[in-house]
Parts: sequence; structure tokens; C-alpha cells
Amino acid sequence: MRVAFALVAAAAGFLLVRRRYEELLREIEESRMRIARAADLERSRIERDLHDGAQQRLIGLRIRLSIAEELDDPKPALPELGAEVERALEELRQLAHGVYPSLLSDRGLGDALKALATELPLPVHLAVADIPRKPPEVETAVYFACREAAQNALKHGATELHITLSEQSFEVRDDGPGFVPAEHFDGGLRNMRDRIEAVGGQLAIDSAPGRGTRVRGVV
Repeated sequence: MRVAFALVAAAAGFLLVRRRYEELLREIEESRMRIARAADLERSRIERDLHDGAQQRLIGLRIRLSIAEELDDPKPALPELGAEVERALEELRQLAHGVYPSLLSDRGLGDALKALATELPLPVHLAVADIPRKPPEVETAVYFACREAAQNALKHGATELHITLSEQSFEVRDDGPGFVPAEHFDGGLRNMRDRIEAVGGQLAIDSAPGRGTRVRGVV
């Protein structure tokens, strides 16, 4: 009996050790997966910030250079173009340090959108409500979505832009040529939606050939 009892106890102890060992392996695997997911998310964030931030600013700078080239005397435009280059460099430096953009983090979404409006080489009608600060991830998502929408409007020949910000929503509307969203929903448009949905919001894109584009988000 004693031998049998000892064998049963040993087997039970072995099962407990084996179960704990399997639990440790599972915990290690889950930890590895969390680290991998975190790395993927961080890589995606950096890619989006580069695309929606510095890349869009450089695209805008290229458009301004093209406009300056068509002027009889481009010299008056050179100081502003030089300042735009400095802003692009500063954004890249801030991105490298994980603080981007500084105006958004320091003064909030409203001031960041006002600065964006002054940088665009087309008339911008801005209606920004006096709203309290939001979590950084929300402000960043809304800012970059507005910036992407504005740059898309500029690239596609819009001559006027309306940007509206309220407590829980934002809207960017242009008078450009318009398009069929279902046929062009990739790249920047997908980035906008991914950003807004990542912070629990929704993004709608209303456009059609000949009647401009309206990008509206609710967070």
C-alpha cells in the first residue's frame, strides 16, 4: 500500500510540475506575442507618422516649388520655402525623439490645426471650437487625419478648403474634382481610417466625381 501510495503521489507531483511547466511555456509564448504586437504597432505608428507628417509636408513643399518656378520672379517666395524646409527638418527631429508634432503636444489640437491652415497654399476656412485637451493618441489621430485630407485636396487641385473641429467630431471639405471612394480606398485614405478607428472613432469619406470631397470623423 505504501509503495502504491508513493507511486500515486509521485505521479501527481509529476503532473503538477508538468502542468506548471506548460503554464510557464504558455506565459512565455503570450509574452513573446505581446512584444511582437507592440513592435508591429510601433513600426506602424512610425510609418504612419512619416507618411502623414514629414512626407506630406515635403509633398506640399514640392508643390510650392513648382508654383514658384512659374513666377516671373521667384525670389520673394524663397524665404517661405526655406522656412518650410526648416519645419520639415524639425518634424523629422521630433519624430526621431518620439515627440511629434511639438505644437500639438504643447498647445493642443486647435492651435495645431490653425498652424496647418496657415501653411497650406490655398484659402482655408477654419472653424475650431474651444475644446479641452484630449488624450495624446486622440489628438494625434485627428490631427494627422485632417492633415492627410488637406494634402490630398491640395494634390488633386482643390482651390478652397473648410476645416471644422468640434468637441467630438471633425470635418475637412474641399472643392476638388472628387472621386469614387471605393475605387481609391488605400494608402492615405486607409491610414486616416486606421488612425481614427484605433482610438475608438469612425471615419466617413463622402465624395463623387465633380463635387469635391468631405472627410468626417467622430471620436
